[in-house]
Amino acid sequence: MSRLSNTTSLRTRLLALSCAAGGLGAASAFCFGAAHSGSTPSIAYDLLGAALLGGAGASFIATMRVAASIVRSLQTVRTQVAAVIAGELSDEIPGKPPRGELGELHDALCTMLRTLKSSRQSLAERTKTVDRLLEFSQTIQGAGRVDQIFPTLCHFLESELGLSGATILAYETEPTASITIKASCPPGVINECATELDAALCPCLRQSQPRLFRAGDSPVRCTIDQYLTRPVSHEAYCIPFNVGPKKQFVLHMLMPEGQSWTEQSRQLAQTYANSAQSSLTSLHLLAEAEKQSMTDALTGLYNRRSLDQLLQREVALSERHKQPLSLVMIDMDFFKQVNDAHGHAAGDHLLRSFADCVRMTLRKTDLAFRYGGDEFVIALPQTPVAQAQQVVQKLRQAFASVDFSSAIAHMEKQPTLSIGVAERSSAANLLTLSALLNAVDQALYEAKAVSRNCVRTYQPPKAA
Repeated sequence: MSRLSNTTSLRTRLLALSCAAGGLGAASAFCFGAAHSGSTPSIAYDLLGAALLGGAGASFIATMRVAASIVRSLQTVRTQVAAVIAGELSDEIPGKPPRGELGELHDALCTMLRTLKSSRQSLAERTKTVDRLLEFSQTIQGAGRVDQIFPTLCHFLESELGLSGATILAYETEPTASITIKASCPPGVINECATELDAALCPCLRQSQPRLFRAGDSPVRCTIDQYLTRPVSHEAYCIPFNVGPKKQFVLHMLMPEGQSWTEQSRQLAQTYANSAQSSLTSLHLLAEAEKQSMTDALTGLYNRRSLDQLLQREVALSERHKQPLSLVMIDMDFFKQVNDAHGHAAGDHLLRSFADCVRMTLRKTDLAFRYGGDEFVIALPQTPVAQAQQVVQKLRQAFASVDFSSAIAHMEKQPTLSIGVAERSSAANLLTLSALLNAVDQALYEAKAVSRNCVRTYQPPKAA
């Protein structure tokens, strides 16, 4: 009975060992089968050993299979991570996805790869957008003229946003309130009648704020729409901006029919507009600074400093193209007496009034300078001396018709002008600027010496 108890205890321990080794089913079958069949302990032990060896082998094979699967999965993960580092992304991991925790790792890696690929595509698009913005900025910064910036802005916006049309209008308050078309893309998207647009009816110009006009959203549309060759079914976006205190611009853009303006597309359009505004402002300030350095602050005409540079150019053009060039020198009669009797404010008013008459009488190609004090020089390109005399007579008449009574009280008589005229010619040996200035100065001196309030033309001295 004691031996049977010891045998049962040993059998139980071996069964536990067999379970630990992974041969649960085989060990139990062999052990209990031997005990109930009445086999001797040695035979039971042999059977148990065989069962343990079989279970251990089966467990080892299963473990190796699992390990190999794990290794393959980890190798796949390592390969994909290496591909990510190298910049090669795919949406899925090749091969059959494993189960259990490795399957979860597989799914997580696939999700990460898809996210990385999407982020990479988004980053590539943003990089391309930034590169195009940089290219646009460099292009307009290299522009030497304002009129080069507007078509460049339309071209880049049409390319980047896929617009069906874009146009830029300018509203200038001085010298007269007017609307001009600065650029349009593609050509013909806006008709020439847009110059008749009433700026007060444009909500963007009136409020100085960008506006979005959705297709069919409201019967109230931007005023510019009625001058476009595209139907109102196109969504429109308007961006107004200022350059200096006297110039306003409006950028009017149309999306293709069926497409909408997104927040991202509006921000991108605003970025382009801001960049263009910055370059336009820089050119405007540069032009203003150059204008101030070359013009007289009181009259707005060119100053003495700019006379040599501009007149030398006109003399060179006259020589190159064999065209006439006349020079006029003007002195305001008894200007000092007006200053002494009525003060310098009265004298300044006379000078400004004369400058206004010059601007009304002369062509845009003519050049007018304040030579000093109450003396002025006018250059008339492509103008022979006979025609120059007609021009200065019109100028004298315009100045004589100015009413000074409201600004200068008790003025004894109407101010008058003494004028000298000379034409550049080889016959009179007036080919250089200095010779031409000397000649016209002599003609002016003769006009003042005779009776003032007259015009005298330079006559070369006769040979003895």
